[in-house]
Amino acid sequence: MANNESVVPAGEEIQRLTARIQELEERHQETVAQMGDTVGPFPGEGVDGFYSHFILSLQFLVGDFKGRTLALTMPPAAQTVSRSSPFVYKKGSNMKVATPIPPGCTLSNSIAESDFLEKPADYFKDGMETVWMQILNLDAKMDVPNLGQLRIILGETLKREHPDIFEPSFGAAQSLGRQGFPAKLFFNPYALVETPLGSFRAVHGTLAYGRITGFPPLGTPVSISSAVPLENIDEVRAAKAQMPLNARARDVKVAKPFARLVALSHPIDMPMQIPGEEFSFVEQAIAMTS
Repeated sequence: MANNESVVPAGEEIQRLTARIQELEERHQETVAQMGDTVGPFPGEGVDGFYSHFILSLQFLVGDFKGRTLALTMPPAAQTVSRSSPFVYKKGSNMKVATPIPPGCTLSNSIAESDFLEKPADYFKDGMETVWMQILNLDAKMDVPNLGQLRIILGETLKREHPDIFEPSFGAAQSLGRQGFPAKLFFNPYALVETPLGSFRAVHGTLAYGRITGFPPLGTPVSISSAVPLENIDEVRAAKAQMPLNARARDVKVAKPFARLVALSHPIDMPMQIPGEEFSFVEQAIAMTS
């Protein structure tokens, strides 16, 4: 050993490292206090119950109202969403994952990659931790002045009332890092909009949420990525009747939509302080407002 080299006693080295670790921990706690504790693991599979509401702007394309727009903020409605256990997405494998279905719900208990109506590339990145979801039920209503009642239904209610044109509404959350929160989330909502002027199918495409830090994503900004056509369900049924017997409603296209949603947001307002598996609660809430 050269004469100009010195050896730090083991006790001093341990003290130095301990002080450095303490300093890093204090800096971490300071960062958490400034930004919030938004980094953490995804939870296991489950069913989330919460209240949400629609904010929308609708433009009429045909009829007496052609060219007019209608902007609405609907009141909160009870909703349930099922989500899978987190998994690492493998691109090109057409993965299929299980999702919990509570008693009383008749929807599918699994989601395959091919089930998604749209697949935004940013949500299907290889090697990233992912959660797939399904909207189990939603029935939102509002009395619109000078028009009448507006109603938007998805999931179990849509399947029960219109089984021939029903399609499920799936979504996905994928970590912004390799795993866990924070994450990004989107849904492919498949909805029916009932109005005094008729009933219309709304296939939303991509309804994208911003940076989320939990399930459900409370207060996270959310909006559609493109205008959503509203297609008269009688025309949807007529077009479907001209297709092969095994054709799905999702494949039906209507040439002239009645209207279109030019803006739509669907924020989550507050969680229910009861287990999401209590699917009957949402069913009862829907029945009471019918």
